[in-house]
Amino acid sequence: MTPTTIFRRFFSCLIPIATSLTIVGCSSSAPRLKGAEAYFEEGQKALDKKRCVQAIEKFQRLVNNFPGSRLAPDAQYYLAEAYFCSEDFVNAVFEYQRLLDTYPSSQWLDDAQFKIGESYFQQLRRPELDQKETYEALNYFRYFIEDNPASPLAETARQRIVDCRTRLAQKHYINGQLYQRQGHLDAAVLTYEDVVRTYPDTPWYYHTLLQLGEIAQMRDDLSGARGYWEEVLSDSDEEKLQEKAREKLEKLQVAGEQ
Repeated sequence: MTPTTIFRRFFSCLIPIATSLTIVGCSSSAPRLKGAEAYFEEGQKALDKKRCVQAIEKFQRLVNNFPGSRLAPDAQYYLAEAYFCSEDFVNAVFEYQRLLDTYPSSQWLDDAQFKIGESYFQQLRRPELDQKETYEALNYFRYFIEDNPASPLAETARQRIVDCRTRLAQKHYINGQLYQRQGHLDAAVLTYEDVVRTYPDTPWYYHTLLQLGEIAQMRDDLSGARGYWEEVLSDSDEEKLQEKAREKLEKLQVAGEQ
């Protein structure tokens, strides 16, 4: 056997081995698509450990790759929960709403409806700023109570409504103060009267009465001023407000006696 023949036979034996190694190497490096159950389990574990971004990735893969899975409705809810966990409340609202629209018979329907309101609530801005999110939260909590009056979450929703209304009342009160400081008394009165008419169940009702009394006094309507301040003194639960009203009434009385 010549050296050339020996080399050819040796080389021909190496080719299948190299090919097999290449196939094994490629198959081990290729991304492996897991099943829906695996993604769901990994997502839940990540969410339980507050690894929110990791949970988002797992549940998103399940929802995208296995939309027909029996786990898809639950995965959609937990995807929204993972966004809520990461404080990405804008995407949380989107994903909760997708659950309501796509899986109307889901067991998480009530929770998702409440969480939409809660996601808006977590975005509330300072009272002096735009209150778009406050109005959205208020509306969704109202819808939730109308649809789920017996839910364990209904009491929390009612308290959220109180908080939202208090925030909106404060916003209007601040606007009234701004008009008053600028000398636009007619606009101030209209704004304050809107607070009194719309938000009588909030603490800002009595703050507003105090300011209406000041404007009435500025316009020499002493009887009207006295009426506003007497209501604050008799009905408000805030001691500081009561003290201010008492001082104003005493000064009004002294001025009347002179």
